[in-house]
Formats: sequence, structure tokens, C-alpha cells
Amino acid sequence: MKRPRGRKKRRAPGLYVLAAVVAAAGLSLAIRWSDLAGRFAGEEPAFQLEVLNGTRETGIAMETAKALRGRGVDVLIVDNAERFDFRESVLVDRVGDPRLMRRIAKIAGCRLIVEQVREKPLVDATFIVGADRVKSPGGT
Repeated sequence: MKRPRGRKKRRAPGLYVLAAVVAAAGLSLAIRWSDLAGRFAGEEPAFQLEVLNGTRETGIAMETAKALRGRGVDVLIVDNAERFDFRESVLVDRVGDPRLMRRIAKIAGCRLIVEQVREKPLVDATFIVGADRVKSPGGT
């Protein structure tokens, strides 16, 4: 038997719509999981910081943490350092990423960077506030 001329077998238009939705969802997930979204937006990856007081000045670590949070830094831990005789502030690299440490040092205004990489660090870096951050009684 012959099929009548002019009639073509049509596929359901819903199938094309479903395929387009699945493809768009897959592309969206691929971009999100590969962190391409942040790269396209020009955003730097987030990092987490620990701020420790290395001086005898009470509250200096909390003041520093508040200032850093105001600049968009994710400060997880604020505490005292093991000692209180740090003359200069120190940034301690916990993950072994020199580029990230340069970025954090620029934000924190710290010149001294020390590497102490840990296997499973809680934070990306530790910022020990030294005497160079303590305000003098004269107000500078």
C-alpha cells in the first residue's frame, strides 16, 4: 500500500522542547560544578581566614577580623596566638597557594608570609596580628 502524498510523519513537538530543557540544565550544572561561572564573572575564588592576636593589646584580633569582614573576607576563627611578642604581622599559608597568599596579603596589608602547609587545614591561611597593627596612644 502506498501512503497518501503530502503527509509526512510528524514527531511530537514536546520531544524537542524536552531535549532543549535537558541540554540547558546539563550545561548549567557543568558550569556550576566546574566553577566557570566565577571565572566568567571575574570573581576570585573565596578563601577562609583565621585571625590570631599576637600582641598584648586586647581586642586587636577582633577589630582586625571586623575590618577584614568588611572587605569581604570570610573570617572563621578569631583567637589568641600561642605567644604575644609578634613585632610584625604574619600571614601563614596553610594550603600552599602562593597566588592566594599574595592576594590575602594585599587585602590584609601584610608583608611577611610564612608557609606551613597542613594536610587538612580548617582555613586557607592564618593572619597573626603583630605589634605593627597596634595603634599608638598618640592616635596614629
